[in-house]
Amino acid sequence: METIRRSYGLTALLLGGLLLVGGCTAAPIRDARSAFYNGAPASAVETLSEAEEVEGRDRLLWLMEKGAILHHAGRYEASADALLAATRLMDRQDILNVGQQTASLATNDWATEYKGEYSERLWVHTYLMMNFLMRHRYDSALVEAKKALKVFKDHPEPLKRAYFTRALTALCYENLRLYNDAYIEYKKLAEVLPDPAAAAPDLYRLARTLGFNDEAERYRAMIPAPDLPPSPAAAEVVIFAATGKGPVKVSGDIVVPPSIRFSFPRYLRRSSAEAVVALAGADGPMTGTLVTTDVASVAEDALSARATRLAFKETARAALKESAARAIERKNDELVSVLARVILFIMEEPDTRAWETLPGGLTLARFRVAPEVVHRDLTVRVSGESGTASLSIPELTLRAGQRVFYAIRTTR
Repeated sequence: METIRRSYGLTALLLGGLLLVGGCTAAPIRDARSAFYNGAPASAVETLSEAEEVEGRDRLLWLMEKGAILHHAGRYEASADALLAATRLMDRQDILNVGQQTASLATNDWATEYKGEYSERLWVHTYLMMNFLMRHRYDSALVEAKKALKVFKDHPEPLKRAYFTRALTALCYENLRLYNDAYIEYKKLAEVLPDPAAAAPDLYRLARTLGFNDEAERYRAMIPAPDLPPSPAAAEVVIFAATGKGPVKVSGDIVVPPSIRFSFPRYLRRSSAEAVVALAGADGPMTGTLVTTDVASVAEDALSARATRLAFKETARAALKESAARAIERKNDELVSVLARVILFIMEEPDTRAWETLPGGLTLARFRVAPEVVHRDLTVRVSGESGTASLSIPELTLRAGQRVFYAIRTTR
């Protein structure tokens, strides 16, 4: 009788553990994502705003999703509030929680708070830069640019292909006339771009401004032939184009008989990052430069950088669970032993939480326009595999060196 009670008690304990750490993102987050991609950003915002109770393991994810959705709904100040809360939470999470780590070794990584991939932490600062630039808070944008540079410094290889953020960081310096710092960042961008010519106009303009005449001529030679070298006094229309759907995490598994399961997350692409961003007005198309980041590529690089640590933890967890399964077999009947192995097998579930409202591509498009001239009928058009979108810009007149910022998103 005592053996039966012990068997039932053990089974109940294992089932309880399975239910406790079953991989499932909080319902408000799932509902908000669905509404956002169904073309109802206002509904998505409402869903997340009513979910103030999302705490614990999914809180960072909730703040990041909320920040992105609010940004693409044009609510830049509210987006910044959510993402600043995310940065404060990330700072607290950097203190190791021994209890959570122990629980994750016995169960799976769903038992821990979601801390975000290196790439997602970079995107938090990226969205904050965009939010502040859209609100003309240029000093605040520079603060986030410096924080983004720290993330780059901590993880240089995994984030090497985050061209959009690097270009945006340089722009934040340039916007406050910190030309030497901007020049350094543009040079770093040119070093990692597949085609450094994309950064040549900015390097040429700043080299001339700083009096680096020899370097200016070198960069001038890199500018495509049809384009005239940009004037340091040109005005600009800057477009933040977010296109398509970012990658999602899915489960990958390796099974070793009789019931050892190694489970790991991997990214699944949902759309291409390729996009064409054009600006035209009553006088025809404007000349511009584009710098695009493939969000999936950066995410994959960031996850790969954690591969060794993930593999070590998976091996330790598999060994611990196999030891537990054998201990159960020695002390219980066959039915309980089999059930225990099944539950331990199912419990080995990878953490597939991810920031899913990110776009598939981020493009920084900068168009030079004549200063002190009235520009009418301006239209931004974005097209690519992820669909098309357009944005009408009100009539504007810019001073020499002035910039205006606009954001556009496709979500197919």
